[in-house]
Formats: sequence, C-alpha cells, structure tokens
Amino acid sequence: MRLLGPFEVVGPDGQTITPRPAKMRTLLVLLCAHADTVVSTAQLEAALWTDCRPRTAATALHVYVSRVRKHLEGHGAEPVGIATRCAGYVLESAVYDLDHQRLRHLVQRAERAEALGAVTEAVDILQEATALRRGSALADFRDVRVLNSVGRQLDEQFLVAYERKAELQMRLLRHAQLIPELYAVAAEYPTHERLHQLLMLCFYRAGRTAEALSVYAQLREHLVDAVGLEPSARSQRLQQRILHFDTILDESSALVI
Repeated sequence: MRLLGPFEVVGPDGQTITPRPAKMRTLLVLLCAHADTVVSTAQLEAALWTDCRPRTAATALHVYVSRVRKHLEGHGAEPVGIATRCAGYVLESAVYDLDHQRLRHLVQRAERAEALGAVTEAVDILQEATALRRGSALADFRDVRVLNSVGRQLDEQFLVAYERKAELQMRLLRHAQLIPELYAVAAEYPTHERLHQLLMLCFYRAGRTAEALSVYAQLREHLVDAVGLEPSARSQRLQQRILHFDTILDESSALVI
C-alpha cells in the first residue's frame, strides 16, 4: 500500500492492483492512513459522501468494505487484512506493507544508528527512507478534506527525514553530491526556509557563491509573494555570512547558523 505519492496498491507479483471505483479507493486509503486503529463508520461515511450522505450509507459502506476485501483477496492478499469492529473497521498493518509506516520505522533505525555514532549508516538508512516518496503524499486525494490533512502530515514526515539526511550528508562533507537532489526538493517547496538554507550552504562550500546568493534571492521572492514576509533572521544571517566569506561556514558542524 503506497501513500507517499499518488495512492497505489501493489500485488505480490509487483503488479499494480489499485481498485478503480473511487469510493473503494477512498475507503482503502483512509484505512491505510490509520492502520491498526479503528476508523469509525461515521468517519468512513463522511469521507465517502462529502456532499450528501444517503439514508442507506451504513449498508452501502458494508458493501464497499466487502468489495475491497474481495478485490484484495482476489489478487493474493490475506483475507484477515481488514477486520470488522463494533465501532467501525481496522486495517492490520502486520498483513500489508505500508510505505508510510516503513518510512517511520527507517527513521527510527537511523536515529539509533546516529546515536551510536554510525553517521554513514544513518545516511544510508535515511536514503532508503526518503526514496519511498513518489511525489506529494496522496496527491490524488487532496480534494478530500480529511485525506488532504493526512497527505500534508505524511509530507511533513518525509521532509523531517530528508532534512536530517541532508544535514548528515553535509557533516560527511558530501555537499557536492547533495546539490542536485536538494535543488529539486527545495524547488518543490519554494517557501521552505530550512531546505533553502542547506542548499545555500551546499553551493557556498562547493565554491559557487553566486548560486548560493541566488537561492536566497529566490527564497525571499517566494516568501514575499506568497505570505508577505521577509526571510527569517537565520536565513538573513546566513546570506550575510556568505557575502563576507565567513570561514565558519566551511566547518562541517556549521549547519545551523
């Protein structure tokens, strides 16, 4: 079950088996997003019928759950994956491979490795974690209010993992290798200051001062246009240090200025 991008269900043979009917997909996404937690019938009905809930919603919900089970079982999934509870339904994470849960587990492994001083191992684990992302989480469900919120939360989980990976790579003096992918991620989040700060520092350490300052100028332009704010004091301070070729920026520990 892949939520870190457009929703996708992949069968045991590696083939995509995402249900086609919209309500079946919505139901499955909501259960996946709250795996191991009972999702109430009221929550499910509200997500399935955003405009006007029919009087037969409870019966229809039961039918959709049955169809989802049959669809998954028909492609080799375990029949016990979606369980009925008195208050609603629950998807068992032990039965399915959920990419957002794998991301969280990998981040925890990386934290343990870093705590033991194994920075290179932590970077490798975080690389595996961030590679799970295929685009904005639940990009095809952002028009469903409750799932838009879930998608944004999953995006934040990715960003936290990615920022930490980038910081550790810079600690290992891998700034030149980091620039291409960091540039792409920063472009996707044009007002995310931490990503742009790291990109500025990467460019500066690679001897590309003009490009480092250009990143700041673009960040400022986006912030002013989007929310009418100037960059934070930290971003401004970093720009000034770059302008003055401050030697502190050359230190591998200089990640927070």
